[in-house]
Amino acid sequence: MKLLSHSWTLAACVGALAWTGPLMAQQKQAIKAGTVITMTGEPIENGVILMDGTRITAVGKADEVEIPWDAEVTEAPNMVAMPGFVEAHSTDGTDRTNETIDVAPFFDVQDSINPVDFFFENCLRYGVTTVNIQQGNNTVVAAMGAVVKPFGHTVDLQMVYPQSGIKMSISPKSGKSRATQAATLRQAFHDLRAHLEELVEEKKVGNDRARREALAQGRDYEGEDAKGRAMTGKGWIVEGLETVPRVEIDEKMAPLLKVVEGKMRVFMYCGSPAEVHTAIEIAKENGFLETMTFVLGSGCHKAADAIAAAKVPVILSSNLVHIETDPLTEEETRTFEAQVFQDKGVTFALTSNNSGLESLWYQAALAVGQGLSREDALAAVTTVPAQLLGLSDRVGALKPGADANVVLYDGDPLSMRSQVQHVFIDGQQVYDRANDPRLKHLLEGEQPKGTQADPDGAREESAEDEGSEDEDESKKDD
Repeated sequence: MKLLSHSWTLAACVGALAWTGPLMAQQKQAIKAGTVITMTGEPIENGVILMDGTRITAVGKADEVEIPWDAEVTEAPNMVAMPGFVEAHSTDGTDRTNETIDVAPFFDVQDSINPVDFFFENCLRYGVTTVNIQQGNNTVVAAMGAVVKPFGHTVDLQMVYPQSGIKMSISPKSGKSRATQAATLRQAFHDLRAHLEELVEEKKVGNDRARREALAQGRDYEGEDAKGRAMTGKGWIVEGLETVPRVEIDEKMAPLLKVVEGKMRVFMYCGSPAEVHTAIEIAKENGFLETMTFVLGSGCHKAADAIAAAKVPVILSSNLVHIETDPLTEEETRTFEAQVFQDKGVTFALTSNNSGLESLWYQAALAVGQGLSREDALAAVTTVPAQLLGLSDRVGALKPGADANVVLYDGDPLSMRSQVQHVFIDGQQVYDRANDPRLKHLLEGEQPKGTQADPDGAREESAEDEGSEDEDESKKDD
């Protein structure tokens, strides 16, 4: 099956794989596909996707969408086009999954992202174009996460949405019990409140300690943060905070203030159903219930009623079917957790089991096999995670104004026989399966250019050459 595209030539100019460096996006491009899955309505047969720079400008039937005369046209009559998958939560792509500090919201995960990590390469192979990277579950309050695209030499080029939320865990980290884990999490917010109240009291008595400290640390007194503003939030409020310039708040605690004020998302990990209730209590106490998303371990469907009552969306465990064995009868009970949450009216997103074959397409296909509708399964890996990340206007669907992230399959995206052939991110073709050197090496035995070992004896020959050069130099000196 062949895709005719001038962008092949463009990609070839910078290397076998387009992820080796960003290309200049065509100003106007059009993809003509046999089927276009938009995720905003019914699939479009014989459809067209128009892109201008990094944005989609139109999607519709070929006889209804006028292709500009100066647009680069990609012909894919036998392929299926769909929006790139959105990974709602991942700990991959960084040099470490956790810090050793219990409460570290002042860290930023983008400082640990490795743009050349194999994880990002695999994302393109399996059609994932947006990833929310958060730290691991072995934490209490972790670093601020980041939403990235799996393409670009630097983190800045990959960035979609910096500081996309803070990971927290109510499940005990190494060395803690459930009681001490919950106490540590509560204490983090207690310390924040005490700090804010202390700053207000200092302003009342004319103590400028916080200002002197901020200036000594080189903090910027320009812009909005140089001003004070009244605290907002649905949990607790510190009166008089408008007298304190925000720049004078301890930088180690400032991200938690954003959480309390509802300006920073929280991804709360619960490894068991018993932990869900504690997490809901702490979120209510501190006013971030409405901006929280649960990241659940297997078996947490047992707390579905409490989650539904709290109206908190969830990111499900990659283990979609929870299996329990009765200790007396040894009878196994299998529960398809996505169905439980759907029946309770809980919004849910799926997550990959790994970045390879068991990526989001595989999880969605498994969900369909367990009885979930095709539409709901696809939504759980596209539009729903985009909504949870606050990016529903940009990713997860093919519609005017959205990012030009398009994946072309050679068949049904949820079929084991189908494969990703081409990936466009921000209007650029960043993956071409026909030019994937790793696959060529694995499937065809082709050695990627520039990776061959030195021929036998090359080192000895080089040594002999060096010896000859030394002799020549010696003769010249004589």
